[in-house]
Amino acid sequence: MTRSSPGKNDQHHPSAAFLALACALTTFPPVTGDIYLPALPRLTADLAGTAAQGQHTLAGYFLGLGLGQLFYGPMIDRIGRKPVMLFGAILYLAATIGCFLAGSIDQMIVLRFIQAVGACSGVVVSAAIVRDRFAHQESARVFSMLLTARSLGPLLAPIVGGVLVTFFGWRGVFAALGVFGCAILLAVVFGMSETRPEAVAQRACQESPVRAYAGVITDGRIMGYVLTNGLNYGSMFAWITAAPFLVIKVYGVPELWFGWIFGALALGITIAAQINRRLLNRHRADVVMVWGALLAAGAAFVLMTAVLSGFGGIYGVLLPLFLVVCSLGLVSTNAMAGALSIDPTRTGSVSAMVGTMQFLFAALVAWATGVVSSQPALALAIVVLVCALGAMIYPLALHRRHRHGT
Repeated sequence: MTRSSPGKNDQHHPSAAFLALACALTTFPPVTGDIYLPALPRLTADLAGTAAQGQHTLAGYFLGLGLGQLFYGPMIDRIGRKPVMLFGAILYLAATIGCFLAGSIDQMIVLRFIQAVGACSGVVVSAAIVRDRFAHQESARVFSMLLTARSLGPLLAPIVGGVLVTFFGWRGVFAALGVFGCAILLAVVFGMSETRPEAVAQRACQESPVRAYAGVITDGRIMGYVLTNGLNYGSMFAWITAAPFLVIKVYGVPELWFGWIFGALALGITIAAQINRRLLNRHRADVVMVWGALLAAGAAFVLMTAVLSGFGGIYGVLLPLFLVVCSLGLVSTNAMAGALSIDPTRTGSVSAMVGTMQFLFAALVAWATGVVSSQPALALAIVVLVCALGAMIYPLALHRRHRHGT
């Protein structure tokens, strides 16, 4: 039993305007990160940086995404969703203008960190406003829609970035991001209403951010969902880390086709998220989460078998890996909804913890994929299997608890 119970909001569906705003906010980080990738080599050369410094601009961006969410979580509960989102959008816009004008690679590293801190406000706020309006089951459906929007980033942003770099240079990418930032800022000013419940405001004023996070971390139910979500995401980040070397170097796939393979797996998340929405019309979110976790674990075992035996070559790796990545649409969305359903008076802190743990697991699997084996395919299979098995533990325990009525 959670502290929140389904209420009248469970019967309501999100309006088109609300969905458009929430999707725009949640796509802030992926669009900003992925559209930049085609510009990285030229930008690094123009700013007289080394290849390592170019990679540091990405590292700074991911660090900003992880740390920024911890800052915003308690703030959106204490101050409100809209004013904090306004701050994030303004910070993002200022940093983007700075990136456009940057004259050195060191400036770019710092500005990309600040840009990420601004961008990640959208992730925390979008999750909070969904939970403010909808209870557990309906919020899981909405998160499926948001995951669909977020998965479009890896599909479209690099293509758009490539066009911008080709015709306008790398500064053209940041000019486009400046327009994107202005659009988000105007949408927040004129289209976003404050959704923070009074109970959330009262709770936030009574406790410090440290105490709020302590309450989240010590709640086993919340952390069960948070860890499930993080481990499920870990499988995808293991693929992202290993993909370029594995696909291009080991299996000899031309670089032209690599983007299509990468996009196909991202498209799988979108399809799974839509399947999840339909399943939620007839089944509890926690039940669907179990199915997704079992799918991922089964596919991970097939992946390991294919790698060890060599059966199927690249197809023996990519087909089960496709199912593992698709599980995000069934596991991650429902895990996030579950985490946010436990303690609605700490929505911001829970949302921030979910996002931060995703990036923590991203860092861990990126490191593990590089050290567990010198063979990229085997390293990928091991890390994916560990993540899939770990992500199965809490959903199965929760399902067993529901079956026994506890």
